[in-house]
Amino acid sequence: MIERAGRCVARVAMCVAVVFGLSVTPVANAALVIPPGGYGFGDGAQMTWIGPDDVNRELDAVAKTSASWFRVLIPWTQIERAKGQYDWGQTDLVIKAALARNLKVLGVIAYTPEWAKAPGTSFSAPPDNAADYANFSATVAQRYGAVGVSNWELWNEPNLPIFFGFSPHNAPKYTELVKAAYPAIKAVQPNSTVILAGLSRLLGEESPPAFLTQMYAAGAKGSFDAAAAHPYVHPGGLAANTDNGWSDIPAMHDVMVANGDGGKKIWMTEIGAPTSEDAEGVSQQEQAKEIVDVLAAAAATGYSGPAFIFSIRDTNTDNRGDRESNYGTLLTSDWQPKYSAGVFAR
Repeated sequence: MIERAGRCVARVAMCVAVVFGLSVTPVANAALVIPPGGYGFGDGAQMTWIGPDDVNRELDAVAKTSASWFRVLIPWTQIERAKGQYDWGQTDLVIKAALARNLKVLGVIAYTPEWAKAPGTSFSAPPDNAADYANFSATVAQRYGAVGVSNWELWNEPNLPIFFGFSPHNAPKYTELVKAAYPAIKAVQPNSTVILAGLSRLLGEESPPAFLTQMYAAGAKGSFDAAAAHPYVHPGGLAANTDNGWSDIPAMHDVMVANGDGGKKIWMTEIGAPTSEDAEGVSQQEQAKEIVDVLAAAAATGYSGPAFIFSIRDTNTDNRGDRESNYGTLLTSDWQPKYSAGVFAR
């Protein structure tokens, strides 16, 4: 196929650049193979505190790519600091800026304000009362549904203790949130798409397929429109399949088939690689290759929903030993274009 041949040419160019240390303008996205639902970018928590100039500057970088989606955190922690009192300012700013660039929005409704959780617990701890999360989720859907947003992700990586109050074995408790929030959102926005949280790459009893199996056992069936995962494959790439980063995707689908949900999609709500200089880091060229490879693999499954690249911009490029500071795909923290900016350019 022409698309596949184009991808091979692009990869040869990348390899030449790596081997000989050349500064090469990468092939633009004519070579990309993407899921039918499209692809986009997300920027994690950074978008919840940066100012309007930086929000617009980052989204201008996205607008120069062929992306059609933007994934944004909708932080319950910041918006409803006191029960029933809302501060929508930052989230309004970000969503308005994304919509102004014709990006479809996936809103990630996550994290618990102090009043709704046990004293002394982490911001990521689940609420004491799932109905509080459901009420907030419905309020979010009602507000942003009015401007055309209709896609919602319920929490983020609950199979990792750090993102669920530092407690293990979270599938039953997370399922309680899903079973409460799903009908609440559908009551105010019947045609919305409500997806499960993207599950982190992880081995063992909290792996994505194991966690999803436990969710079904806890009664999750019928309370989501699609599953989601974060199939990072760094540092070794798709073939290396570190920590089952990619092979857990078909394993998740097998779980869904076994539970009568084989017709539902799996959204890839985070993919990417850090360009740090630690054990997990890769070169900018390898970062681009891994993202391109995962997009193509997702497209080939037949059951992938949209895919989202994490993230837009490094938070601190100078911190070379920290992977979390260097996930930016399009920009360094001082606004210099990274290699992938050319790969994904329109």
